[in-house]
Amino acid sequence: MDRTVKSRSYDATRRRAAAEENRRRILRAAHELFLEHGYARTSLATVASTAGVSNDLVYKAFGNKRQLVIEVMNFAVTGEVDSPKVLDQAGPQAVRAETDQRRQVEMFAADIAGRISRVRPVDDVIRSAAAVDPELAERRASMQQTRLANLRAFVEWLAANGPLRDGLTIDDATATVWSLAGPDMHRLMVDDLGWDHEHYRSWLHGTLEAALLPPR
Repeated sequence: MDRTVKSRSYDATRRRAAAEENRRRILRAAHELFLEHGYARTSLATVASTAGVSNDLVYKAFGNKRQLVIEVMNFAVTGEVDSPKVLDQAGPQAVRAETDQRRQVEMFAADIAGRISRVRPVDDVIRSAAAVDPELAERRASMQQTRLANLRAFVEWLAANGPLRDGLTIDDATATVWSLAGPDMHRLMVDDLGWDHEHYRSWLHGTLEAALLPPR
């Protein structure tokens, strides 16, 4: 291969790696600032300064603060700059591949409990900001619909391996998972009752199994 081609390929790889590292630094800085100061009091200029990058780079990478806070929430879940869609990630795919329903529920509870604990602080920021920002409220509503669709997929994976509890429809089962495995319930149990993560995960596992599956 021509040395010029090799050099160009190497330079392109270095540029991609540098761009990814810059995005990671911006997301980490924004995550810290949003949680500490809230949405309204966090400016893109402050994010840029904290991340050690230019203002222009933040705008080029994320466009505006609404998009940045949403990307921060995605980043909080996986720690990846450009993570795949939720259902394509390793945790959900492992649940899908499992054929034992009770094991599926256990795996789902462990995965979703970790996700909620990481994402809920950022979701609290977005929820608060959405109260006075209609466009952000619309974006959050769209994300909630995506969450509902993802939870329905889990219920369908579960139902593919055996019956649900007597009389429980796919729609009702999805609504049950939506309410039990959501940020509001996590807030009640962890913040209000003072549960630690393991207590919450164990409760979620047992409650989902009892609500979704026939008795043993």
